[in-house]
Amino acid sequence: MKKFLTIAEAAAPLGLTEKALRQRIFRGQLPYRKLGKRVLIPVDELEKFLMALPGTTADEAVAAVEEGRGW
Repeated sequence: MKKFLTIAEAAAPLGLTEKALRQRIFRGQLPYRKLGKRVLIPVDELEKFLMALPGTTADEAVAAVEEGRGW
C-alpha cells in the first residue's frame, strides 16, 4: 500500500507551516489526494517532486568542494 502523509506530518520536514503547505497544495504546487475532507500527500510523489526542484545534489556539492569551487 502507498504511504501518505497528512498536512501536519508533511509541514515540519518541509520547513513550512500547515497553513503555508495548504496554500501550496491548493495552488497546485504540491501533489496531494483528497479522501473525504482529508488532504493526503503521497510520499513517493512528494519525493519525486522534491528531487525535480533546482539545486545541487550531494555528489555535485562534494565535487565542487574538491575542485576548489566551494568554500
